[in-house]
Amino acid sequence: MRRINLLLLLQLLLFAGLYAQSTRPEYTTTRIEGEAPTIDGHLDDKAWNQVEWGGDFHQRQPSDIEPVSQETAFKILYDDRYVYVAWRAFDTEPEKIEARLGRRDDFPGDWVEINFDSFNDKRSGFSFSASASGVRGDEFISNDGNNWDSSWNPTWFFKSRTDDQGYTAEARIPLSQLRFGKEENQTWGLQVNRHFFRGQEHSSWAPVKQTQNGWVSRFGVLKGLDGIKARKPLEIQPYVLGQLRTGGDFAGDDPFERTTDTRLSAGFDGRVGITNDVVVDFTVNPDFGQVEADPGAINLDGFQIFFQEQRPFFVEGRNIFDYRLTQAEAGGSYNGDLLFYSRRIGGAPSRFVGENPGVGRFVQQPENTTIIGAAKVSGKTQSGLSLGLLSSFTEREFATVIDNNGESKEQVEPFTSYNVGRVQQDFNDGQSSIGVMLTSVNRDLHTEELNFLHNNAYSSGVDLVHRWKDRAWQLRANMVWSQVRGSEQAITRTQRAFEHNFQRPDADHLSVDSTATRLNGTGGTVAIGEFNGDWVFETGATFRSPGLELNDIGFLNNTEQMNFFAWGARRWRNPTKAFNRFQWNQNIYAGWDWSGAALNRSYNTNVWGQFKNFSNFNFFVNLEQQDISRNALRGGPLFRRSPGFATGGGIGTDQRKKLRAYLYFNGGQSYDGNVMGGSVSLDVAYQPTDALSLSVEPSFNPSTRRDQYITTQTIGGRTGYIHGQIEQQVFSLTMRATYNLTPDFTIQYYAQPFVARGVYDEFKIVDNPLAKDFDNRFIVFPESSVTYDAVNDNYSINDQEDGATDWAFRNPDFNFLQFRSNLVIRWEYRPSSTVFLVWSQGTSGGTDPAKGVFSALSEDLFAGDLRNTFLVKGTYRLVR
Repeated sequence: MRRINLLLLLQLLLFAGLYAQSTRPEYTTTRIEGEAPTIDGHLDDKAWNQVEWGGDFHQRQPSDIEPVSQETAFKILYDDRYVYVAWRAFDTEPEKIEARLGRRDDFPGDWVEINFDSFNDKRSGFSFSASASGVRGDEFISNDGNNWDSSWNPTWFFKSRTDDQGYTAEARIPLSQLRFGKEENQTWGLQVNRHFFRGQEHSSWAPVKQTQNGWVSRFGVLKGLDGIKARKPLEIQPYVLGQLRTGGDFAGDDPFERTTDTRLSAGFDGRVGITNDVVVDFTVNPDFGQVEADPGAINLDGFQIFFQEQRPFFVEGRNIFDYRLTQAEAGGSYNGDLLFYSRRIGGAPSRFVGENPGVGRFVQQPENTTIIGAAKVSGKTQSGLSLGLLSSFTEREFATVIDNNGESKEQVEPFTSYNVGRVQQDFNDGQSSIGVMLTSVNRDLHTEELNFLHNNAYSSGVDLVHRWKDRAWQLRANMVWSQVRGSEQAITRTQRAFEHNFQRPDADHLSVDSTATRLNGTGGTVAIGEFNGDWVFETGATFRSPGLELNDIGFLNNTEQMNFFAWGARRWRNPTKAFNRFQWNQNIYAGWDWSGAALNRSYNTNVWGQFKNFSNFNFFVNLEQQDISRNALRGGPLFRRSPGFATGGGIGTDQRKKLRAYLYFNGGQSYDGNVMGGSVSLDVAYQPTDALSLSVEPSFNPSTRRDQYITTQTIGGRTGYIHGQIEQQVFSLTMRATYNLTPDFTIQYYAQPFVARGVYDEFKIVDNPLAKDFDNRFIVFPESSVTYDAVNDNYSINDQEDGATDWAFRNPDFNFLQFRSNLVIRWEYRPSSTVFLVWSQGTSGGTDPAKGVFSALSEDLFAGDLRNTFLVKGTYRLVR
């Protein structure tokens, strides 16, 4: 009988535990009676006595099975215009509270946070963070916590204070900054979080296990919101800009280098609510002069270089338009393909007008295309329908030419409109969604010189996400279509482009149609995975048809490919004897071209984790079985590259310390020893005071490969793919400094010198591109057949031993130098209204390839002409 009673007791306890885990905690607020709280951080206003404290927080990290080490409590009130939040973060050692300063969204030191799922859709939310030092953080949450958009910058107010019990914070959040329905009695999702810095402990009011998938769907419940009315947002933010640009070669012959440019302009941004759910953001004559310069990069394999979007208008709300063709947990180059890549708008002009100073021809080429204006409509209804519409127009651009005939203009970019539409519907209690995306680019072409561009480019996509078993399992699927239209010249150019290579001589399934005036293509992905528990996995396949073309408004790395991927991991999320957390991943990749020819097979295994002393580490091993490229010969046949292995990783010190560092390293080579390389970088950060932070990151990347492509030439009906051996070195040094006079007044400096050097020898021509043995793939030109012309800086090769030149090409050696820096003084003199003072400095050019990267850096980096840009910009944000 005792055994039966004991079993019954255990079953009841188990049931109670499961019930407690599945029940969402609730907090009931109330409307303020009398005077609203003063936002000063003191929590001594009478209004706070109208509600009880919420508490009973649960630790999430480092252990979700241990109690919190420090208690946290909160209160919530509201009136017709605002939601008011009070936090009490208890600390038994308040003198150890970390009150580091930083810019908005830096999340420095100790902080508390509140998340509202005001639509109660279990997928999206609004996050407001308050640090002990007074730094604000705000993010828009989407896709059930898989996307956190820190570019969302609502207008709200808070103050924090430290006392003998810990620290407190008070916030006033306008209802106009939130989105909610029209019900008389509202119910919202609610989560309250705390980051306890010195213990690196994250805790939350609504419990969330580390092994559980999802975030917003795990929120608790906020009740008691009665009679609040949705307010349509209305915000106007005009700006005035003054700019001075100077520098250049004043002693040279180029008249454009002897000018000092000045500019005075104005524009404005705005936000207008169509309804409480749907808003219109717009910008007229936008300026992004305060945006940090792109880092230095060089790429010899022919693929595009992806740069992150940094311009505020396109960054804010970008999650709505984030349509990735593939989102494989295993990674892969295809993970970067996008239906919409906002950097296409306002980029460098498409046509480059050459100059020839030797005959007195000088050109002033616009660096970027002018954006006349842009607008986007975004929102989400209470029924779970998300929508986003973006439209932008760029100006017709001209290069100025001065030659013996005087001054003239040549068009380098047409007037262009860019349009994107996105609709997504949630269903199945927010566990699933289906969406559609459409894009278009339309160019007004007036000159024959621009006929190489597409007149029109269209793309579309349909995507489905379905989750089940409490969001543990997930199915993702999408399909995309594209069509580009233009002249015969434009479509022929696209077919022969690096990404397509319809002219490949060994591709019987492809051919260039020189009479075509349009090109169509498709792509898609399907993936299934299980993401709850200690063992997780995902597997799937993705494809791109030969005719898929997205690069007018999207980002497409490659076409004519089918890829399989698989990822599996074992996760130790709670602390063990040695680790706070640990994860071991395995990845498998395989790819084929459109004819079914096998291109690549590879395997990766990696581990990452955190030791008990809070130092971090990661290590990986990559193993290739096959690597055949359809792009390496730039339109030539398939080419076998030597497969190989690589290994590396990183190790970092405790990130809580004032001085912290992370060392990254990797190295590898082909199995036949014909390709080898590696890299090492060290990221060092130092925070001598709460207000000042410094960081420096040197990086060095040496490599050697014997099969570096140089050029393709056809002479006398004979096509040759010229290669060489390259010794390459790349060095960069990224430096940052931030000084915070207050959380709203910062001085930031960014600088990066960048040097890339490549020296070629052992020239050769492809003989058997798919030969398994490296030496059988090429015919190496003997040194006696190679002649270098120092006057014209080119090589000529006689491989027929008849004294005649068979191949000739420019010396491919290079030594590229670049320096970019920004000094930005930013004062947010009132919420979301800002004054910027900016000094940008930059130079780029080349030097003697015989010099090593460090000699070039020390002797020649600043030997060229420095360009200086001084900018003053003021904005004022008017919020109704």
